Amino acid sequence: MRKYGTTVYVTRKWPLMLRLKGTVILQIWWQILLVGIYSVGVYMISRYTGWKMAYSLNLVTVLGMVVSLLLVFRTNTAYDRYWEGRRLWSQMTLCIRNLTRGIWVCVAETETRDLLEKKSAINLLVAFAFSTKHYLREEYGYNYDDMVDLLSHIPKYSIPSSTEPMDWRLDVPSQDQPHTSAISSQSQCNPRQSTSRSRRLSKSEQALAFDFLTPTNIPVELSYYLGSYIKSCSNKNKVDAATLTMMNNQVVSLIDCLTGFERILRTPIPLAYSIHLHHATWIYLLALPFQLVANMQELMIPAVMLAAFTLLGILGIGYEIENPFNDDYNDLPLDDFCKVIQAEVDSMVATRAPVPSEWVFSEDNYPLSNYPDMSAKELSQMSLEQVHALMAVDHSDQHQLHHQANKASNLQYSRSVSGNARSTPPGGPLSPTSVTFGADPRVPAQQQQQQSPMPARPLQMHPAHSSSGSGKTKIGSISSSSTNFSYQEKRGKLDRAAFGDSE
Repeated sequence: MRKYGTTVYVTRKWPLMLRLKGTVILQIWWQILLVGIYSVGVYMISRYTGWKMAYSLNLVTVLGMVVSLLLVFRTNTAYDRYWEGRRLWSQMTLCIRNLTRGIWVCVAETETRDLLEKKSAINLLVAFAFSTKHYLREEYGYNYDDMVDLLSHIPKYSIPSSTEPMDWRLDVPSQDQPHTSAISSQSQCNPRQSTSRSRRLSKSEQALAFDFLTPTNIPVELSYYLGSYIKSCSNKNKVDAATLTMMNNQVVSLIDCLTGFERILRTPIPLAYSIHLHHATWIYLLALPFQLVANMQELMIPAVMLAAFTLLGILGIGYEIENPFNDDYNDLPLDDFCKVIQAEVDSMVATRAPVPSEWVFSEDNYPLSNYPDMSAKELSQMSLEQVHALMAVDHSDQHQLHHQANKASNLQYSRSVSGNARSTPPGGPLSPTSVTFGADPRVPAQQQQQQSPMPARPLQMHPAHSSSGSGKTKIGSISSSSTNFSYQEKRGKLDRAAFGDSE
């Protein structure tokens, strides 16, 4: 069994059809039993009396079609609310991540106060997620364990809630009036509300905000503090205009998500539709035994109970998921969502904001795909034109380069290189500048240009050691003045002796 906060997920080896937790059987079993007893009565009447119930199945067909359409609409409506709640929570998570990134990376810090302000504002973003969870579960208060440390330092506005009706409130108790008298006066107006508040007080042993005034809307309060911090950053010129606009837009999106949550919570299924759906379902189940008893006899009883389990189960699922913000088995795991947000934010602010010079110009960063052996630190020593020329070399040229180099590695050399002491090839020792695409490396380049009707394209290579903006080496056409070329050091694939030692 795996537990996320107060939301429990059962992960046993039993198949789903044998599980009981998380189902609606515990809510509808007595209704199924009632239908079974009713079916037994219909069968006894048909068997031991002269009432022959040989009715046509047309009524079952018509009622079954109507009830099916109503149940499908009911289930789809409930699941739309469930999915909308999940979508809005994902949108709220996105806003919190963007705001955290904007505050931690884009807001400048020149002194210790700036750092403390940034961290405090980010803590309010985490508190916004936790307070939204409690707010949607109609748990109004500041002293919950998961957010009391994040909110203990801010004043309390006690903003009225949008998830509780306002008609029960008579008046705000005075300072000399005890708290119990306020509850007793409100109990005369709404006994159910008073019982609920008394139960909460007995559990927490503390006065909640709505016991004195109205259910408070903590997420809206936190948006005021976030807005004040963003304005402070703007006044101090700690953030640029683009980031400032982004941060304000994310705060607006947070309130938009909160309002969407309230819309789901305060918009129930119309009462007339719910009552009519129950009526149609029960009429179908009560008429079903009379339609089946003549053909199925005693087998009619389990058949009707099975139909009741199916229809009443679908009806119960609709009521189970239409409010996805509680802490039942079939509700959204808001506790786990909030803990994920807190873990992400804590890990993000555990270190300083990254500096590009620390991770871009690293020896482990190889930004050019066609030169995978040249790190960014080495490329930074070249000029801008040289790096652009390297990026312009495509993979086909690289393939020809390797083919030509491998062809040149089989030549004879005038001096001993790795145990090879054979004679010098015709035309003298080879150099990197004499290798051209489509040419025979064993024939001097001048003789090839006289014999070949088509001019040979010069080899496009890069210098091994070239300071930025200096040297006579030219990318795309390497001149003979390059005296320190070492292809093996930069490519890591060719033998240094393939072109001769040009030290």
